[in-house]
Amino acid sequence: MPVITTSLFGLGLLSGGILLGGVLVSIWSQSHRFWPHGTRNWTFWLSWTAWVVYVGSLFGVAYLDLWRWYRPSILIQMISFLLLLVGAAVSLWAVWRLGFHESAGLEGQLNTDGPYQYSRNPQYVSYIAMLVGGAVLAGSWMTAVLALLGIVWFLLAPLAEEPWLREQYGEVYETYRESVPRFIGRPNQRQKPQERTNTSRRDDP
Repeated sequence: MPVITTSLFGLGLLSGGILLGGVLVSIWSQSHRFWPHGTRNWTFWLSWTAWVVYVGSLFGVAYLDLWRWYRPSILIQMISFLLLLVGAAVSLWAVWRLGFHESAGLEGQLNTDGPYQYSRNPQYVSYIAMLVGGAVLAGSWMTAVLALLGIVWFLLAPLAEEPWLREQYGEVYETYRESVPRFIGRPNQRQKPQERTNTSRRDDP
């Protein structure tokens, strides 16, 4: 196995471990929050540096280790590619609706329109779909391991975000939280908030 592949895999594990450690600390203690940041403090720069390294390592390993574990059938390749395309489209839509500033974990507006009518975390759902599709398409166990780190982060992140969002937006967020599922599900129409407020600051990205 080429040294560059194992080196990128190691960098991916390290950066993914930093990200997971940060979100676990944030869940455990709101006074030592690594996510969401709220402001551009040192945790913001550490986190996004780790994300750049993680994503770069993931792409590098997927390319260099392509089909070394198994080669998916044409049907599986098509399904995986479809997951990537749909995930990318939904993520772009969600980032556009919420805004890059808020998506980066900074204070901003609460948005309940667009994809946020159906999921409080449409970006996370789309990223998970992309990671699953990409890992299956790559046919690489190293890619699968790195993708799993990202999937776990996206599943845990709302647990760190929700107490902070409750502090920021109060009753408006509580109404939204009770009416829209965290990830995927059927919105509760009886409690669905009618107001689409732009006075509060941000939503679960």
